[in-house]
This record gives sequence, C-alpha cells and structure tokens, in this order.
Amino acid sequence: MLWKILREDAPEYIGVVFDTPEPTLRHQAFTAYKANRPGMPPLLAAQIPWVKRTLEALRIATMERPGYEADDLLAALTLRAQGLVNVVIVTQDKDALQLVGPRVRVLTMGAKSGERVLFDEKKVEERWGVPPARIPDLLSLTGDQIDNIPGVPGVGEVTAVKLLKQFGGLEVLYESLPLVGNAKLMETLARHRDQVFRARDLIRLVDLPDLEADLGQFRREEPDWSTLRALWEELQFSSLLKTLPARAS
Repeated sequence: MLWKILREDAPEYIGVVFDTPEPTLRHQAFTAYKANRPGMPPLLAAQIPWVKRTLEALRIATMERPGYEADDLLAALTLRAQGLVNVVIVTQDKDALQLVGPRVRVLTMGAKSGERVLFDEKKVEERWGVPPARIPDLLSLTGDQIDNIPGVPGVGEVTAVKLLKQFGGLEVLYESLPLVGNAKLMETLARHRDQVFRARDLIRLVDLPDLEADLGQFRREEPDWSTLRALWEELQFSSLLKTLPARAS
C-alpha cells in the first residue's frame, strides 16, 4: 500500500509512525485498555525490522515515542503541518477521523481489496452521523470494542447519533438529561456518566507539546534504489521488484 501511494499519489512529504512496546498514558489511566487484544503474533513481530529496513531504503522518515501511541504522534504531527500543507492521514483507525478538518483528510485502504475511501468532513458525517470533532463523543457513548473501552449499556450508534444531534455534545447532553424523554435511557446515562467522560479522555488523541518536529524532516527523497532492490530480492518480493523503475537496476 505504501509503495502504491508513493508511485500514484507522489506526496511531497511523507512519514511513518510506530507504536512502542511500553505502556501508554492510556494504560496507566485505564488498566483494561486494550486488554482484550492478544499480543502481536511472533511472525508479525519478526517482520517489523524488515519494514523499518525498507523504510530506510525508501528514505522515508519514521517516528515513535515511548508512552504514546502512534495515533497521538499522527495527531501531533497533523496539528503542526495543517497550517502549512494539506494533510492526508493513511490509517484504518477510526479514532483518526476526529482530526479531519478543512486541510486534513483520512485515507483508508483495504488490505486485500485495495479500495480507497477518502474521508473529508462531509464523508465523516455521512458515515458516522456526526462531524469529526464529535467522533470521541460518539465512541464514548457506544464504546469501542477494539480498544476495550466500554460505552453506555444499550446505547448503540443510532441512539448515540440521535442524542448528539439533539444536544450537540456530551456536556450539553448531561446538563439536559431531563430532556432526553426516555426515563430508562436517562437513568442509564446518568449512572454511567463518569465512565462516559473517562472513555472520551481515552479516545481523544493528544498533542505532544514537547515534540520536536518540522515539516522538512518529512520531505520525500529519492530512494536508495540499489539497497531497496537488494532488500526486496532477499525477501523475494517478485511482484514489487517488477514495479521498480529502470534506474533502480
């Protein structure tokens, strides 16, 4: 997918961010965070060094930060870059949709189908029923099973969207609970108030104020073709080798 983006989209700047093995701030705040996930399969973990070697040969900048998730790095870099360039975040993680704005879009690419979906503000609202800024509110009500973040029992996406459309956000919703109209729903929402706001804190992506980064370090450079070819020959990536330009021989 990355090679396809480089060849077909030809971005002027590009970077790749990684998670690290250390517990994050979210794990410290909520011990059950992602506790339902199995560890990285050994066969996948063994491939990470090869991925990084390929990125080095492609001369693509990488970044990781102990204690923070890759998503937070994406958020921090986006906040810094959006005033200078149009940003496209390539990820399957719906948490990143909260970053979408006038100069920020999210591109998802199917691993097998290759289907591309580009989320701008309109597309986010069409799919989720709320604007990008309300994605954390929505997920805090419904919960996020992937990250093991509980929501309000009995509140699914349809109900959550209806509530957010009616009240605008969590603060107004909880200030106006008697206006919900459904006594059982009102009681359930009230009982899980602390859980909802804690969930939103977990779902919101955070900035890293002390992150030292500038746009220049992510400027796309000419790959190290000889190293890339040798690496892909070693890995027997026959299909990818056929796509290398003639100057890579």
